Amino acid sequence: MPLEARPAPARFEGDFATWLCGHGVPADAALARAVAIHANNALAAATAALAGNYPVLRAALGDAAFAALARRHARAHPPADPRLCLYGRGLPRLVARTAELAAWPWLADLARLEWLVVEALFAAPPPRRPRRLHPDRPWPLAAATRWLASPFPVNSLWQAHQPGARWPRRFPRQGELALVSRPAAGVVVSCLPAAALPLLLALRRRVPLGHLAAAELAHLPALAAAGALVPAIGDG
Repeated sequence: MPLEARPAPARFEGDFATWLCGHGVPADAALARAVAIHANNALAAATAALAGNYPVLRAALGDAAFAALARRHARAHPPADPRLCLYGRGLPRLVARTAELAAWPWLADLARLEWLVVEALFAAPPPRRPRRLHPDRPWPLAAATRWLASPFPVNSLWQAHQPGARWPRRFPRQGELALVSRPAAGVVVSCLPAAALPLLLALRRRVPLGHLAAAELAHLPALAAAGALVPAIGDG
Protein backbone atom coordinates (compact mmCIF):
# COMPACT_ATOMS: atom_id res chain seq x y z
CA MET A 1 0.00 0.00 0.00
CA PRO A 2 1.51 3.37 -1.00
CA LEU A 3 2.39 5.60 1.93
CA GLU A 4 0.09 8.37 0.79
CA ALA A 5 -2.85 5.95 0.57
CA ARG A 6 -2.61 4.74 4.16
CA PRO A 7 -5.44 5.87 6.48
CA ALA A 8 -4.89 7.93 9.58
CA PRO A 9 -3.59 5.82 12.53
CA ALA A 10 -6.76 6.15 14.62
CA ARG A 11 -8.97 5.14 11.71
CA PHE A 12 -6.67 2.27 10.79
CA GLU A 13 -6.70 0.96 14.36
CA GLY A 14 -10.49 0.99 14.38
CA ASP A 15 -10.67 -0.76 11.02
CA PHE A 16 -8.07 -3.31 12.10
CA ALA A 17 -10.02 -4.14 15.26
CA THR A 18 -13.18 -4.56 13.17
CA TRP A 19 -11.42 -6.89 10.73
CA LEU A 20 -9.97 -8.97 13.58
CA CYS A 21 -13.51 -9.50 14.89
CA GLY A 22 -14.50 -10.92 11.51
CA HIS A 23 -16.51 -7.95 10.27
CA GLY A 24 -15.39 -7.30 6.71
CA VAL A 25 -11.95 -7.59 5.13
CA PRO A 26 -9.52 -5.00 3.82
CA ALA A 27 -9.49 -4.44 0.07
CA ASP A 28 -5.71 -4.75 -0.13
CA ALA A 29 -4.78 -8.44 -0.58
CA ALA A 30 -1.53 -8.25 1.38
CA LEU A 31 -3.26 -6.48 4.25
CA ALA A 32 -6.05 -9.06 4.16
CA ARG A 33 -3.50 -11.86 4.56
CA ALA A 34 -1.87 -10.03 7.47
CA VAL A 35 -5.23 -9.55 9.16
CA ALA A 36 -6.03 -13.24 8.72
CA ILE A 37 -2.76 -14.21 10.39
CA HIS A 38 -3.36 -11.84 13.29
CA ALA A 39 -6.96 -13.06 13.64
CA ASN A 40 -5.87 -16.69 13.80
CA ASN A 41 -3.19 -15.86 16.36
CA ALA A 42 -5.66 -13.88 18.46
CA LEU A 43 -8.20 -16.71 18.30
CA ALA A 44 -5.56 -19.24 19.32
CA ALA A 45 -4.43 -17.08 22.24
CA ALA A 46 -8.02 -16.55 23.43
CA THR A 47 -8.91 -20.24 23.26
CA ALA A 48 -5.67 -21.16 25.05
CA ALA A 49 -6.53 -18.66 27.80
CA LEU A 50 -9.98 -20.20 28.19
CA ALA A 51 -8.44 -23.66 28.45
CA GLY A 52 -6.14 -22.37 31.18
CA ASN A 53 -8.95 -20.70 33.11
CA TYR A 54 -11.41 -23.61 32.77
CA PRO A 55 -9.36 -26.81 33.14
CA VAL A 56 -12.14 -28.74 34.89
CA LEU A 57 -14.72 -27.84 32.26
CA ARG A 58 -12.21 -28.86 29.62
CA ALA A 59 -11.67 -32.21 31.34
CA ALA A 60 -15.42 -32.77 31.64
CA LEU A 61 -16.15 -31.94 28.00
CA GLY A 62 -13.04 -33.40 26.39
CA ASP A 63 -10.46 -31.46 24.41
CA ALA A 64 -12.32 -31.36 21.08
CA ALA A 65 -15.69 -30.28 22.48
CA PHE A 66 -14.10 -27.68 24.73
CA ALA A 67 -12.01 -26.27 21.88
CA ALA A 68 -15.14 -25.84 19.75
CA LEU A 69 -16.95 -24.12 22.63
CA ALA A 70 -13.95 -21.88 23.34
CA ARG A 71 -13.64 -20.81 19.70
CA ARG A 72 -17.33 -20.00 19.59
CA HIS A 73 -17.00 -17.83 22.69
CA ALA A 74 -13.79 -16.15 21.50
CA ARG A 75 -15.36 -15.21 18.15
CA ALA A 76 -18.46 -13.78 19.79
CA HIS A 77 -16.64 -12.10 22.69
CA PRO A 78 -12.97 -11.47 21.87
CA PRO A 79 -10.73 -10.32 24.73
CA ALA A 80 -11.09 -6.65 25.59
CA ASP A 81 -8.28 -6.75 28.15
CA PRO A 82 -4.67 -7.72 27.35
CA ARG A 83 -4.56 -9.71 30.60
CA LEU A 84 -5.75 -13.03 29.22
CA CYS A 85 -5.50 -14.55 32.68
CA LEU A 86 -8.74 -12.65 33.37
CA TYR A 87 -10.48 -13.64 30.15
CA GLY A 88 -13.62 -15.76 29.98
CA ARG A 89 -16.16 -14.36 32.44
CA GLY A 90 -19.00 -15.02 30.01
CA LEU A 91 -18.19 -18.64 29.20
CA PRO A 92 -20.57 -20.10 31.84
CA ARG A 93 -23.46 -18.24 30.18
CA LEU A 94 -22.56 -19.81 26.85
CA VAL A 95 -22.44 -23.25 28.46
CA ALA A 96 -25.91 -22.69 29.93
CA ARG A 97 -27.31 -21.58 26.54
CA THR A 98 -25.72 -24.32 24.43
CA ALA A 99 -28.45 -26.79 23.45
CA GLU A 100 -25.98 -29.61 22.88
CA LEU A 101 -25.03 -29.46 26.57
CA ALA A 102 -28.58 -29.44 27.95
CA ALA A 103 -28.26 -33.08 29.02
CA TRP A 104 -25.56 -32.03 31.50
CA PRO A 105 -27.14 -29.06 33.32
CA TRP A 106 -24.44 -29.13 36.03
CA LEU A 107 -21.77 -28.02 33.54
CA ALA A 108 -22.79 -24.35 33.71
CA ASP A 109 -22.42 -24.25 37.50
CA LEU A 110 -19.12 -26.10 37.25
CA ALA A 111 -17.93 -23.36 34.89
CA ARG A 112 -19.23 -20.69 37.26
CA LEU A 113 -17.23 -22.23 40.08
CA GLU A 114 -14.10 -22.25 37.94
CA TRP A 115 -14.51 -18.56 37.19
CA LEU A 116 -14.82 -17.84 40.91
CA VAL A 117 -11.48 -19.61 41.35
CA VAL A 118 -9.94 -17.30 38.74
CA GLU A 119 -11.38 -14.23 40.48
CA ALA A 120 -10.10 -15.41 43.85
CA LEU A 121 -6.64 -16.03 42.45
CA PHE A 122 -6.28 -12.41 41.34
CA ALA A 123 -8.19 -10.70 44.18
CA ALA A 124 -6.49 -8.24 46.49
CA PRO A 125 -4.44 -9.73 49.34
CA PRO A 126 -5.80 -9.56 52.90
CA PRO A 127 -4.65 -6.71 55.15
CA ARG A 128 -1.41 -7.34 57.02
CA ARG A 129 -2.69 -6.12 60.37
CA PRO A 130 -5.57 -8.07 62.00
CA ARG A 131 -8.86 -6.28 62.37
CA ARG A 132 -10.24 -5.89 65.89
CA LEU A 133 -13.69 -7.44 66.26
CA HIS A 134 -16.58 -5.78 68.04
CA PRO A 135 -20.29 -6.71 68.24
CA ASP A 136 -21.23 -3.39 66.67
CA ARG A 137 -19.02 -3.99 63.63
CA PRO A 138 -19.15 -6.54 60.83
CA TRP A 139 -16.44 -9.11 60.27
CA PRO A 140 -15.41 -8.38 56.68
CA LEU A 141 -15.04 -11.10 54.10
CA ALA A 142 -11.60 -11.43 52.57
CA ALA A 143 -11.36 -9.92 49.11
CA ALA A 144 -10.81 -13.34 47.53
CA THR A 145 -13.85 -14.97 49.13
CA ARG A 146 -16.47 -16.27 46.73
CA TRP A 147 -19.18 -18.91 46.93
CA LEU A 148 -21.67 -20.75 44.76
CA ALA A 149 -24.90 -22.30 46.03
CA SER A 150 -25.80 -24.87 43.40
CA PRO A 151 -28.53 -27.51 43.07
CA PHE A 152 -25.74 -29.79 41.86
CA PRO A 153 -22.75 -31.25 43.77
CA VAL A 154 -20.35 -28.75 42.20
CA ASN A 155 -17.73 -28.97 44.93
CA SER A 156 -17.55 -32.76 44.62
CA LEU A 157 -17.35 -32.50 40.82
CA TRP A 158 -14.58 -29.90 41.02
CA GLN A 159 -12.61 -31.90 43.57
CA ALA A 160 -12.89 -35.10 41.52
CA HIS A 161 -11.17 -33.40 38.58
CA GLN A 162 -8.17 -32.13 40.55
CA PRO A 163 -4.73 -33.62 39.85
CA GLY A 164 -4.20 -36.79 41.84
CA ALA A 165 -7.82 -36.97 43.03
CA ARG A 166 -9.57 -40.32 43.20
CA TRP A 167 -12.84 -40.55 41.30
CA PRO A 168 -15.64 -41.19 43.83
CA ARG A 169 -17.79 -44.28 43.53
CA ARG A 170 -20.82 -42.03 43.53
CA PHE A 171 -21.51 -38.31 43.74
CA PRO A 172 -23.89 -36.72 46.25
CA ARG A 173 -27.45 -36.41 45.03
CA GLN A 174 -28.06 -33.09 46.73
CA GLY A 175 -26.71 -29.67 45.82
CA GLU A 176 -23.68 -28.15 47.50
CA LEU A 177 -22.53 -24.78 48.77
CA ALA A 178 -19.00 -24.36 47.41
CA LEU A 179 -16.75 -21.86 49.19
CA VAL A 180 -13.76 -20.36 47.37
CA SER A 181 -11.11 -18.78 49.56
CA ARG A 182 -7.45 -17.89 49.33
CA PRO A 183 -5.50 -18.53 52.50
CA ALA A 184 -1.71 -18.38 52.47
CA ALA A 185 -1.38 -21.68 50.62
CA GLY A 186 -3.35 -20.48 47.58
CA VAL A 187 -6.92 -20.78 46.33
CA VAL A 188 -8.97 -23.43 48.12
CA VAL A 189 -12.39 -24.79 47.22
CA SER A 190 -14.33 -26.38 50.06
CA CYS A 191 -17.87 -27.42 50.86
CA LEU A 192 -20.02 -25.71 53.48
CA PRO A 193 -23.38 -26.84 54.83
CA ALA A 194 -26.29 -25.12 53.12
CA ALA A 195 -27.18 -23.51 56.47
CA ALA A 196 -24.04 -21.35 56.19
CA LEU A 197 -25.43 -19.40 53.23
CA PRO A 198 -27.42 -16.87 55.35
CA LEU A 199 -24.21 -16.02 57.22
CA LEU A 200 -22.29 -15.45 53.99
CA LEU A 201 -25.05 -13.19 52.67
CA ALA A 202 -25.18 -11.26 55.94
CA LEU A 203 -21.42 -10.76 55.96
CA ARG A 204 -21.55 -9.52 52.37
CA ARG A 205 -24.16 -6.97 53.49
CA ARG A 206 -21.76 -6.04 56.34
CA VAL A 207 -24.25 -6.87 59.08
CA PRO A 208 -22.66 -6.26 62.53
CA LEU A 209 -21.76 -9.39 64.47
CA GLY A 210 -24.13 -8.49 67.30
CA HIS A 211 -27.07 -8.57 64.88
CA LEU A 212 -26.43 -12.14 63.72
CA ALA A 213 -28.43 -15.06 65.03
CA ALA A 214 -26.72 -17.79 67.04
CA ALA A 215 -27.33 -20.28 64.22
CA GLU A 216 -25.49 -18.00 61.83
CA LEU A 217 -22.61 -17.31 64.22
CA ALA A 218 -22.06 -21.06 64.55
CA HIS A 219 -20.55 -21.10 61.05
CA LEU A 220 -18.02 -18.31 61.69
CA PRO A 221 -15.22 -20.65 62.85
CA ALA A 222 -15.41 -22.64 59.62
CA LEU A 223 -15.17 -19.47 57.54
CA ALA A 224 -12.25 -18.17 59.58
CA ALA A 225 -10.43 -21.51 59.32
CA ALA A 226 -10.89 -21.49 55.53
CA GLY A 227 -9.38 -18.01 55.23
CA ALA A 228 -12.67 -16.55 54.03
CA LEU A 229 -12.56 -13.67 56.55
CA VAL A 230 -10.00 -10.92 57.06
CA PRO A 231 -7.61 -11.70 59.92
CA ALA A 232 -9.13 -10.52 63.20
CA ILE A 233 -8.61 -10.51 66.95
CA GLY A 234 -11.18 -10.20 69.71
CA ASP A 235 -12.00 -6.79 71.09
CA GLY A 236 -10.58 -6.71 74.56
